[in-house]
Amino acid sequence: DWSTGIGGGLWSTGLALAKYFELQQKEIEQNVLRSFPGKNELDVLELGSGNGFLSVCLLALLKGRISNLVSTDLADHLDLMNQTLEANQHLVPQGKVKVMEHKWGEFPPAKDDSLEARVNSGEKTFDLIVGSDVAYRPFLYDILIDSLLRFSSANTITLLGITMKDTKPEFFHKLHQAGFSYNRVADHQMPLEFRGTTFGILVVKKTMQ
Repeated sequence: DWSTGIGGGLWSTGLALAKYFELQQKEIEQNVLRSFPGKNELDVLELGSGNGFLSVCLLALLKGRISNLVSTDLADHLDLMNQTLEANQHLVPQGKVKVMEHKWGEFPPAKDDSLEARVNSGEKTFDLIVGSDVAYRPFLYDILIDSLLRFSSANTITLLGITMKDTKPEFFHKLHQAGFSYNRVADHQMPLEFRGTTFGILVVKKTMQ
């Protein structure tokens, strides 16, 4: 639905992430759970959800393993995100999915102890963070990294779908300066149609407290 702006469409990196989830489902689940021993359910965040497609994919990927899924974007995208989730109700665990606005880098003080308030204030950390086409303009780099810093613990795994055409070297430099390490998913682990292309999936983790 392009009426909501660029976030309403399905971009190629979103499709690449979705197919990667499908192709590497067991490995992703095992790797994330291995990072949180003794934890059977995960707190999951999507940044820049757009149309909600990847949130549905995450629900399918981690079925029965999600404690909370918080799907975020700007306010004008929330209706479409809710519509996408409602169309896939069979995957949505009751009371475990929250659609809400989050403006990267902005953290107003919490007014109460609700999940939404803790996310708004940046007091909530997540086990898994996912974002697709979120680093496509240089002016977004700092505020995106600010949000990653606030929502990440030492064990958080972040998966970012990018294209080398849109994401400049400056982003990787800033990511490193902020205390993150990153690795690109190996080409042979990518869906066949995305191998040998400019698409990439980054696995990002904090290296400093």
